[in-house]
Amino acid sequence: MENLDLKQMSAMVDIIAEEKGLPRETVLSVIEQAIAAAWRKENGDRDMNVRATLNTNTGEAEVYVAREAIEDGLAYNPSTEIPLAEAGEGAKLGDIVETKYKVTTFGRVAAGTAKQVVIQRLRDAENDAVITEYEDKIGTVVTGMVARVESRIVRVDLGRANGIMPRSEQIDGEYYTVGSRIKVYIKKIERTDRGAQLILSRG
Repeated sequence: MENLDLKQMSAMVDIIAEEKGLPRETVLSVIEQAIAAAWRKENGDRDMNVRATLNTNTGEAEVYVAREAIEDGLAYNPSTEIPLAEAGEGAKLGDIVETKYKVTTFGRVAAGTAKQVVIQRLRDAENDAVITEYEDKIGTVVTGMVARVESRIVRVDLGRANGIMPRSEQIDGEYYTVGSRIKVYIKKIERTDRGAQLILSRG
C-alpha cells in the first residue's frame, strides 16, 4: 500500500460490507475515519479534531478540521484554536469553526496508518455485530471454552464471540484451565467507547 488510492477505497466499500456482513454505512464510516487519521498523520498533529467525508461515486474526499474561535491577540494552539478574525463571517467567540481541505492522495506512512485504522475498526465493528446477536441470549446458560486466564478475568470463547468473566462473577475456589469446557451464564452486554463486551458469570 504505497499510497492511498481513494477511488480504490470507494470501490471497496460495498465489497467489504458484503464480505463482513456489515451495513454499508458502517464500512463507509470506518474508511472515513481512516482517511481522517491518515490526513492527521501527514498534515497535522494528534490534538487536531479531524473528520473526513468520502464521495464513493467520484472517489473524492474532503477533510474538516474543527477549531474553537478565540479572542484575537491571545496566544493560541493552531491545532485546536483559531483567532476570531480568521474564523470567518458570523463566527462568535467559543464557536467551533471547521476548515475544509481537499484530499487527493497520501504518502506511504500515512497510508500505513489508514490501513491499520481500517483493519482495527472493521474488527471492532464485526465484534459489535456478533455480540449484538447475543442480546436475546442474556439470562441464559451456554457452554464455552476457557480461552485465557488472567489475574482478574477469565476469557471464554463461545464460538461466535468471546466473553469475559470478571473475578466477582467467578466461583471462589474454582480453578479454570485453558482449553476446558465450561457452562456460563450470559449476564449482560457492556458497551463502552472501546466496543461491546459480553459479561459472563458462573454464579
